[in-house]
Amino acid sequence: MSTLSHQRDARKIMQHIAHWSLLAAMSVLITACASIGNSVTSTSSVNSANVLPAIISPPAIGHPMSATVMPLKNYGYTENEYFIKGQASRYRITDPMRDAQVIDSGHPYATRVLVRRPSDSARFNGTVIVEWLNVSLDQDVDFVFGATRELLVREGYAWVGVSAQRNGIEAMKKWNPERYDELNVGASNIDPASGKPVDPADPTIMAVGGDVLAWDIFSQVGQLAKSGASQMMGGLKAKKLIAAAESQSTLKVSTYYNTIQPLHRVYDGFYFYDRSGLLRTDTGVKSIAVGTEIFTALMKQAPQKDTDHQIWWEINGASHFSLDEIEHYVDPMIQRDGAFRNASGVALTLSELTNAKGACSPATIYSRVPNGDVLKAAMSGLNRWIAGGAAPASAPRFMVDNQAAPQYVRDTNGQILGGIRTAAQDAPMATNAGIGKGAWFCGPSGNHVDFTPTQMCQRYGSHDNYVTQVQSIVNANVRSGVLLPEEAQKTVDGAKATAFSCSAN
Repeated sequence: MSTLSHQRDARKIMQHIAHWSLLAAMSVLITACASIGNSVTSTSSVNSANVLPAIISPPAIGHPMSATVMPLKNYGYTENEYFIKGQASRYRITDPMRDAQVIDSGHPYATRVLVRRPSDSARFNGTVIVEWLNVSLDQDVDFVFGATRELLVREGYAWVGVSAQRNGIEAMKKWNPERYDELNVGASNIDPASGKPVDPADPTIMAVGGDVLAWDIFSQVGQLAKSGASQMMGGLKAKKLIAAAESQSTLKVSTYYNTIQPLHRVYDGFYFYDRSGLLRTDTGVKSIAVGTEIFTALMKQAPQKDTDHQIWWEINGASHFSLDEIEHYVDPMIQRDGAFRNASGVALTLSELTNAKGACSPATIYSRVPNGDVLKAAMSGLNRWIAGGAAPASAPRFMVDNQAAPQYVRDTNGQILGGIRTAAQDAPMATNAGIGKGAWFCGPSGNHVDFTPTQMCQRYGSHDNYVTQVQSIVNANVRSGVLLPEEAQKTVDGAKATAFSCSAN
């Protein structure tokens, strides 16, 4: 198929998903490009981030919504839920590339956090990941933890998930009102100076609006994590804090990076999974953003150039979430909590819900390209970087025909040229598509079509040849800094366990 034909197909696919979550918000951020580097200091005193809120144990009724499905005890970890009660300021953000301005202060809030940390403080590596939980599904989902979980428990990180937005809070109150009814993160959404909403609703990104206290909540939870003596962290002494987010929440956290972080200076590094909006280049705060195939198409803008404190990676063949993290983490959690049910009342997974709403074609959604393996290398690299070590490696970008309004440049097989190329894409056991066909989440979910044993033999000639190709690719990925040795070995072990045999000619 010709490159032009593939570009036409890509445009058709994008029409299917034009309504999907991030397009409108991205365009707002893009129009702010000309303001990069400009800063307006708030005329109000900004100290609300330094006031530590109270930590309260929730009622012992049921279990936490969105609790991990990972057996943390097997790894020497614990999970606890806490309610956080404090007071927050409202902020006016007239330009997402300039410092925010305080409107007023003293608004009470009550939210919840999930905390996962080593049971033995000696195992703590000194870094706390503070994840702004994603609410695209109207339920808190810890996509960053889900994608990087093996790394986090292997290397001794602590993790805090923050329910910063109304969507997540309202979902919890509906799911278990006896446990969560006292939670509230709302305040007036009207700016007294203009009479306009401070945080407008935006259905295109599934935002109910009115998340006016979220900025201080995220700062104050970070300060709690940094305090060490708090009940929340069990006395762990944090040396570094990394703010983390995925997809919808990267929009919030990139706005935080641009407008709030310069005021509060709470976080040492920022980690964006698929991916942030435009970032200011004058903050000096280190960040890494990892993107999949969907986001350059949705943003209609290729990522910014790397700087001395900002790194951007893109994964070839990757869908918005990969098969591994959905199948082994997100789907079991969504189904266990049962927030989504069919007409018969049966709890659905995200995969089942996506296919039911979108009639995805093919139905085998999600790419087999393992986002999480690259994301772990990015997290490890960022952690080293903020501690004074070497920066994460620069990586090849997707090839596009223009920086603005780009179209991907594809080969004769329809694959995008460039990006980080993993064994799942270059020594594949399936055809992977980073962008799928169908309504709702079909587009960002992508898809895969597994090869038959016969096709594997036609492609590789023998099982040994397949393993050899996989080994060569992961070795190159490790050398280039986009894959850790542990994930490289896991990939090779998986290739060895892939069952197919070829007849001798």
